[in-house]
Amino acid sequence: MAIKKENKRLPPQFFSDKRGEIYTNKIKGTEFNIVFTRAGTYRAGDYHSTKQYSVIMKGKIELTLRRNNKDITKKYGPNELIAIPSGTPHLYKFMTDTVMVEWLVGRYNLQYYEPYRKIIREQLGKLKIS
Repeated sequence: MAIKKENKRLPPQFFSDKRGEIYTNKIKGTEFNIVFTRAGTYRAGDYHSTKQYSVIMKGKIELTLRRNNKDITKKYGPNELIAIPSGTPHLYKFMTDTVMVEWLVGRYNLQYYEPYRKIIREQLGKLKIS
């Protein structure tokens, strides 16, 4: 009698704070985040050793990238693909309630970019969202 193998999936990891929710799952070795974020809040403030991709599913954002010692800001909306080069500090500002999917290519080393992280820490201290 053949033994049937079960296809076991790990449940997604879940993170929540005043800004919204992040669900993390792996598919074929690639880690994906599905991120819900409330309007007026920020995420990221980091950079890493690999390229990062994001797709806005619903909502609008402003993305600031640090390039050549300058902050460059661009707006994105639904169905737009964002590619952030490796080693590039970035800061998401959510203009509306937003859902996006993000993933990184390969193993990565995350580091905080302090000027952007300071914005996030200050925001988290002031948020009164229930």
